[in-house]
Amino acid sequence: MIPIIVALIVTFLSYYFAALSNLHSRKFTIYVLGFIVSSAILRWIIDVELNNDYYYYFDFQIFHKPTSFLSYLLNEPYLYSVYAFFTLFIDSKKDVFLAMYWFNFSISTLFFIWLLFRNDIEKWKKIVLFSIHYFLFSYGVLRNAPAYILFAMYFYYTFRNQKFNWVLLTPIMHISSLLVLVTYFHKWRHYFKMLILIPLFLVVTFVILRPSLEKITAFSSILSKIDIYSQGIPTVGFLHILFFMFIFFLIGLGFYFYRSKMLHPILITTMLFYGVTFFINPVVAHRFSPYILFALLLFPFDKMKNEKIVFIMNRLTILLFPLFVYSLFSAHRTEGFKALFFN
Repeated sequence: MIPIIVALIVTFLSYYFAALSNLHSRKFTIYVLGFIVSSAILRWIIDVELNNDYYYYFDFQIFHKPTSFLSYLLNEPYLYSVYAFFTLFIDSKKDVFLAMYWFNFSISTLFFIWLLFRNDIEKWKKIVLFSIHYFLFSYGVLRNAPAYILFAMYFYYTFRNQKFNWVLLTPIMHISSLLVLVTYFHKWRHYFKMLILIPLFLVVTFVILRPSLEKITAFSSILSKIDIYSQGIPTVGFLHILFFMFIFFLIGLGFYFYRSKMLHPILITTMLFYGVTFFINPVVAHRFSPYILFALLLFPFDKMKNEKIVFIMNRLTILLFPLFVYSLFSAHRTEGFKALFFN
C-alpha cells in the first residue's frame, strides 16, 4: 500500500511542479526526471492484468492471423502489428501483453512530457489534461491512446498553422477516429456543407449496403461495434452528466470570452460530435471527450491579462489530485485493485 501511495503522490507532484517551473530552469529538469522515475515505478508496481480491458484485449480476435488483407485493414491493424512485433522476441502471450502495456505506457508518458515542453500552453491546462487523461492513456486504452495522442498533436500544430500529417494514421489505430479526421479538411471552402452531407450519405449508404456487408467476415467486428453503440444505455450515470457539464462549462467560458475564436471549424466540429454522441450514447460521448478537451485546451486563445488570476488558477490545480487518483481506480477492476491498494 505505502509504495503505491508514495509513487502516486510523487508522480502527480513531480508533473505538477514541472508544469509550474520555467522550462529552462534546473528545477524543471529535476521534476521531469522525477516524473519519469516515479511513473515507471508505479507502472511496475501495478499488475497490468488488473486493467479493466486486459482480458478483453487478451481474448481479442484481432490477435489471430488475419484471414485476408481486407480483414487486416478493417480491424485496426496498429495493435495487431504491435502484438506481432513483440511475438518475434517473446514466446509467452502473457509476456507479450506485458510488453505491449509497457510500450503503450512509454508512448503516453512521452506525450505528456512533450506537453510539458509546450511553452505556449497555460500551465493549468497541462495539469488538467494530465489529471484527466494520464492513466486512461498510459494504463487503459491500447488502441485509442495513440489515436488520441496524434490528434492532440494535430490540434496543437494545426491551430498554429503548422502541418501534422501523422494524424492520417489514426484510423488504423481506432476506426472511430475517421469521424474526427474530417477536421483535416477544415480549411476547405465548403467544409461545413461537407460536415452535414457526409454523415447523411454514410448513414444512407450503410443502411443500403448492410445486408451485403453482413455476408463479408471482415466487416463483422465493425458491424458489431455499430450495433452496440447505437443501442444507447438505459440510464445515464451521474459521472457522465458531471463530465458533460464540465465540458460545456468550458465551452460556455470560451464563448463568453472568445466568441469569434470559438467559431473555428475544428472547435465547432468537436463540440458538435460530442454533443450529438452524448444524446445517442453517453459512453460513446465519453470516448469522444478527449478530442474536444484537447481541442479546447490546446487552442491558442489570448492569454489572460490578470496575472494574479492566472497564478491562482495554476496553483489551485493541485486540488485535482483526487481526480488523478480516481482516474487510476477507474482504469482498473475495482475489487482486484482495491486488494492491491489496501494490502
